[in-house]
Amino acid sequence: MERLTKAALATGGAAALLLGGAGTMAFWTDDGLATGTDVTSGTLTVTDGACGDWVLDGGGAVTEGIVPGDTVTADCALSVGGTGDHLALGDITVTAPTWAETNPLTGALDVTVDGATLDGTELTLPLADPVAVEAASDLVVTVAATFPEDSGNDTQALTATLEDVTVQVTQAHVVPAP
Repeated sequence: MERLTKAALATGGAAALLLGGAGTMAFWTDDGLATGTDVTSGTLTVTDGACGDWVLDGGGAVTEGIVPGDTVTADCALSVGGTGDHLALGDITVTAPTWAETNPLTGALDVTVDGATLDGTELTLPLADPVAVEAASDLVVTVAATFPEDSGNDTQALTATLEDVTVQVTQAHVVPAP
């Protein structure tokens, strides 16, 4: 009996091994090498420009001095350009005005963007929809300097000469409709 049991166990084990391997299939595999290709990033540039004379409250030139409550504007002409398949202009801001001399008047003036045109077309700011940018476009940014009504007496009889203002354009990503 012992011999029969050993033979039965051996036969059962062999059958289990054969049945267990019956579902396994082998596939050939190989590897190939695909060479890569280049992708180049686009650009967004702003070329330095210059600002014109201050205009008082959308009217004429400042002749006798600004007073608290006034806003003066100046048009600053720059060039903006870019390359990229989905490049658009997303935002325009001004920051960091530098003055020839720091005084209470320059400290009181709040400098912001009052408007802009791109290649002669007026932009509605802030931009609700991105605007396409070409390789070179004329950008005119109207900068406003507001003299707050609550300015103190220490702002009288002073001069504010704007040396520079940083005009920053921000890229937007636009994918054309198919």
